[in-house]
Amino acid sequence: MTAVEDRHPEGWPHPNERDCEQCGHIWFAGERQHEYLDHTAQSPEHVTVLCVLCRRQRGLPRAPAAS
Repeated sequence: MTAVEDRHPEGWPHPNERDCEQCGHIWFAGERQHEYLDHTAQSPEHVTVLCVLCRRQRGLPRAPAAS
């Protein structure tokens, strides 16, 4: 498992599969990553996904690696 893959809980779709909820960025290979903001939710549908630029703009840290 790569460092990027362990940033979201097992069984959840990769956050790049969802658009950034702030700016609407759609991920394509080689572009900035999208990240879940919370890994403690019961399902990924209830978690905000942001691209790294929007997360930084909000001043939010990365969610800790999924366990």
